[in-house]
Amino acid sequence: SPLLDLAVHPGIRNESGTVHYLVIGWLADQRGVPRAGIGVSVYRQGDFGPPTSPYGMLVENLTTNATGFVVYDSGTTQDQNVSYGMLYLPYSFGTAGFYPGLLNRTFTVGRMMSSGYSGPGGSGSFFSLHVMTLDGYPGTGVNISVDGNLSDHPNENGFFVTPIGEGQHVVEVSYLNYSETYPAIGVTQGGPVFQNGADYVLILLAGLLQLVVPIMSIAISFDAIARERAQGSLELLLARRVRREGILAGKFLGAFASVAIPTVGVLLGGIALVTALSGRSPTGGFAATTLGGVLFLIAVYVLLMLLFSSLAKSVGTAVVFGVVTWLIFSLLFSFLAFLLLFTLGGRVFDPGFYTTLLTIYLFDPNTLFQLMLGATVPTTGGQGSVGIVPTGYISIPAIVIAAVLWIAVPLALTVLVFRKKAEG
Repeated sequence: SPLLDLAVHPGIRNESGTVHYLVIGWLADQRGVPRAGIGVSVYRQGDFGPPTSPYGMLVENLTTNATGFVVYDSGTTQDQNVSYGMLYLPYSFGTAGFYPGLLNRTFTVGRMMSSGYSGPGGSGSFFSLHVMTLDGYPGTGVNISVDGNLSDHPNENGFFVTPIGEGQHVVEVSYLNYSETYPAIGVTQGGPVFQNGADYVLILLAGLLQLVVPIMSIAISFDAIARERAQGSLELLLARRVRREGILAGKFLGAFASVAIPTVGVLLGGIALVTALSGRSPTGGFAATTLGGVLFLIAVYVLLMLLFSSLAKSVGTAVVFGVVTWLIFSLLFSFLAFLLLFTLGGRVFDPGFYTTLLTIYLFDPNTLFQLMLGATVPTTGGQGSVGIVPTGYISIPAIVIAAVLWIAVPLALTVLVFRKKAEG
């Protein structure tokens, strides 16, 4: 699903002669499509003892309405030393305060960004922001100019977006004789994505590889032993004078080669094609790490499936093991690790929190694959960190040791379980 952002604004609204101080949040994707029915937490900051969370003291949980808005009424009096934060867990957090100078403004701006986009057809930049009037309503009447040219008004939700060209630009926002200016920077525009070179294409493929490669490995190997046991052919194989380790080695090499040969072949062919079209060859270390990481994922998932296939009493059970394994490591592990640390009181912006999180990620082969790539990803060009977990908080030896253990431990367990099942 698209990345969601939360814009947070202060609002001062007169209702029946009484002034109310409001904290207003608007949740939408980067295209400005609002999201309804999503939980947003409100935190109070600045006037209490030790915080009960990294964001402050929780005061209320709200749910976005049909247009993506949440409104928290903080009361009819306000302390300028107090601010409020809104959190869409765990991705977006914003704050709002009622400082004295706020009364001199006629609007507030949130979620302002200059962003680049890239797709098969090319790349470019856009500038977006969210505007609310001071009394807490979408700023549909606000004027927005780019480089002195009136562009447009925000939409019915107060959201404004426009394409911008390369270089620096000046955006002016004005309403009721009050105006503010902001800088906007357009990134260098380009043609099709392959023109950025093989390194960039490999970076974009990293997220896809860690989802698809495990699926292929599981599909090939999940019933390697369970099916033969169900058909009765495993007993015939075990009756021969063949070492148990030899049987497992044959199963492993057959499944591994079935996935590795076509996958590596496609990657090498793709690298060669992109290099020929763009004239930019890949960084040797990064390309080698990508290929090695793919082989690592294949080996780990084949070994895990051989282990679970040895334990499974039927092919159906082996299927369940395969599906659960993919769900845990591909979808759930990284999120649950973050949630656990957060629940235990970790501060999101504390370096210790991030170091602990990356250490836990070593226990997930998918995020370990990301860490491998992050250790060798090219740092030039400004786009080398797309989708890659940074490794500045964890050592390279720790990544290598974790990778070795991810091969050695499942292998040892598979041999042990298969021997016991064969003897039984």
